[in-house]
Amino acid sequence: MPKLTINNLGPVSACEIEIKDFMVFTGPQASGKSTIAKSIFFFNNLNNILFSMYQKEMAAKSLFRNSGLETAFSKEVQRAFLQSFGIGTDSKAYGSVCYDYDNGSSMLITFEPGAEGKCIKVTFDEEMKRKLKVLEQKFDTDVRKNTEEIRKFIYNDIFALDMDVVYIPAGRSMLTVLSSQINYLYSVMDDRIRAMIDYCTQQFLEKVLLLKDYFNKGFDSILKQTLDMVDYEIDVDKAELATDMMRTILGGEYRSVNGEERLYFGEDYVKINYASSGQQEAVWIVNMLFYYMLGKRKTFFIIEEPESHLFPATQKAVVELISLVKNGNNKVLITTHSPYVLGSVNNLLYADHISNGKNDAEIEQVIPRQLWLNFKALGAYYLNNGKPEDITSKEFEDIDHDVIDGVSGILNEDYEKLMDIARGEYCRWN
Repeated sequence: MPKLTINNLGPVSACEIEIKDFMVFTGPQASGKSTIAKSIFFFNNLNNILFSMYQKEMAAKSLFRNSGLETAFSKEVQRAFLQSFGIGTDSKAYGSVCYDYDNGSSMLITFEPGAEGKCIKVTFDEEMKRKLKVLEQKFDTDVRKNTEEIRKFIYNDIFALDMDVVYIPAGRSMLTVLSSQINYLYSVMDDRIRAMIDYCTQQFLEKVLLLKDYFNKGFDSILKQTLDMVDYEIDVDKAELATDMMRTILGGEYRSVNGEERLYFGEDYVKINYASSGQQEAVWIVNMLFYYMLGKRKTFFIIEEPESHLFPATQKAVVELISLVKNGNNKVLITTHSPYVLGSVNNLLYADHISNGKNDAEIEQVIPRQLWLNFKALGAYYLNNGKPEDITSKEFEDIDHDVIDGVSGILNEDYEKLMDIARGEYCRWN
């Protein structure tokens, strides 16, 4: 199982966690949830970075001829790391991040105070070095012309990661507020300005720009068109359930018509930048989930704060849609501040926990089977004082209720004190 180890990166002082199929991170602001999420995205996206280097090599034939592939790839990793975490040459921090891949290979990134841009060091283990050398040798043969063979070697052999990875950051509503201008703004940016956008947000923005035109019709029409075009099997019942859930979450349907993003309510619509803040935050969560659900490739979704600006019942619906898509052999990581999100996850875990084969029909009347979550796939952590604390309950196979009920306990205690004041009994608190 893949493993992430962090030593002193941003607010995270120490972290060692295995990467499971469904992961939840909660905790106060600035406690390190996003740092861990970005780290996992970073290492799971390096196969795409290396494959992009191959494509550039095919076009220019001069990308790493002088320095060698290992050195060239190391520089790309350094660049992406700096853009992801903002560690500059004037940083006073010492630290490291290590990722162990599923095939036994690993990569270590260390950083320390330095000058002339040399404070970041990338170290590949011997097995990864060997495979990078094999890949470099392939570029000197006719194999270099076989793009699919090169892609499989990078994804399967070097990283054991033949899976897309999608990062959906917090603050998504800004994209919809600038809906009509974002294409122009991004197209006129030079590379220097574009590099100032953090790497995860940049990747998300580019995906949104690529996918807008895909949503030029209603969800049902997109599903029908996909079924007519693809040569692989799609679970129609699950896809139709997803479209119903998406309409519930958005209160309508998203469409991009002649470059204008809209939210439709029957025949009527509102421009997306005039929709509610909750709809603006949710729209590209549901769009991304639906798009990759209908695709053939497995996907690792990393979603920050899916609850943003949403009513509790809608937060529940978002968690259920995420679970539905996850159960299509995908992976999910979410960061959250919401007890409603944690409680919704627990309900899906409990449905699976109490299933005994005889009561499944009764359970499905409450929660459809496609939404159930298996505890063995769960990793849940509370970030505090720079360290992740495992908050799974092995006894009940869920997320520890003390974490979910913690804030409620504080609120109830304050309320009881106020009630005592109203009854003239406050002296007992002094």
